[in-house]
Amino acid sequence: MSIFYVSSYGKGNQKGIYICDFNEETKQLSLIEHVQTKDFPSYMIQSNGKLYVALKNASRFNDGGGVASYLMEGTALVPYSSFQSQGRSYTHLCLSPHEDYLFTANYHVGSTASFTLKEGKIINKIGAVHHHGLGPDLLKRQTGPHAHCVGITPDQKYLYSVDLGADKIVMYEFDNGVLKEREDLSQAVLPGSGPRHMIFSKDGRYCYLSNEIANSVMVYSYQEGHYTLIQVIHCVPRHFHGFSSASAIKLSPSGKHLFVSNRGHDSIVLYRVNQNNGKLSLLYMVHTAKSPRDFTLVDNRYLLVGGQDDNVIELLTFDEENEELVKTENTLSIPSPVCLVVKEEKS
Repeated sequence: MSIFYVSSYGKGNQKGIYICDFNEETKQLSLIEHVQTKDFPSYMIQSNGKLYVALKNASRFNDGGGVASYLMEGTALVPYSSFQSQGRSYTHLCLSPHEDYLFTANYHVGSTASFTLKEGKIINKIGAVHHHGLGPDLLKRQTGPHAHCVGITPDQKYLYSVDLGADKIVMYEFDNGVLKEREDLSQAVLPGSGPRHMIFSKDGRYCYLSNEIANSVMVYSYQEGHYTLIQVIHCVPRHFHGFSSASAIKLSPSGKHLFVSNRGHDSIVLYRVNQNNGKLSLLYMVHTAKSPRDFTLVDNRYLLVGGQDDNVIELLTFDEENEELVKTENTLSIPSPVCLVVKEEKS
């Protein structure tokens, strides 16, 4: 049995975090409990028995949004701490290497913020740094900065903040949780790309950037804070001319395969990763329910995919050795799923 959590943008009392079960023997998905939240849980991460949640303001007034943490106890989530941000909405978050700080991306105002943590409790907000810049997107997603993703570089020296609106990877030092931009290291992305999420290879030599607007993946080599672009590859077929936006990006635990979800084309793309140079080769695409905003891997044998606009979690099987990704008929109804996390044992 695998416990997994689904954050939901469901309407009214339907929003919140859904605790679910995946039975690998029967391949059945089932709901255990719905934990209601005042605001929309936009993104979740876990570490050492705690679930950290970024919250998007659900109120017409500036009295919501922020971050929260929960204890993962058995099949239950126990509220542990929270920080209300007076209407500030966060879309992504990450932990410092020693888990004494929490960093967040604020898409709506284009800023990166930091918080003090103590044993998983959110103590206070240290501060926020506002980004600058814009891009040429005609759909008005780049009229200003929109920080969409934060993470720690493999050398643990820097915090990176991916900005969709400014077409930029902003690099920070984070001494004592205080953010200081390293303009000499911040990386401009091809104008109009709209970068969304970025992840690193297991050995830290390469990183993979999903571009929401351009529907592409950029592959960079990384060394001591510096990025070098080595490849750009499409996420949707050349013959597809409808609207689509690239979303989540994940590597298999072995690092041999990479997945990207497409909202609009409604698919999961499977790439092979060249272990010598980090470059990607397209294998194929598997169609999913509408708007697969996020997905997660289970035991490197299954993918759980959240179809936001079809209100469903879908199960796909993954055979890495034979490079097969197959959609099954097994599903679970969840209102407007936007993020999925499989529970890990406390380290």
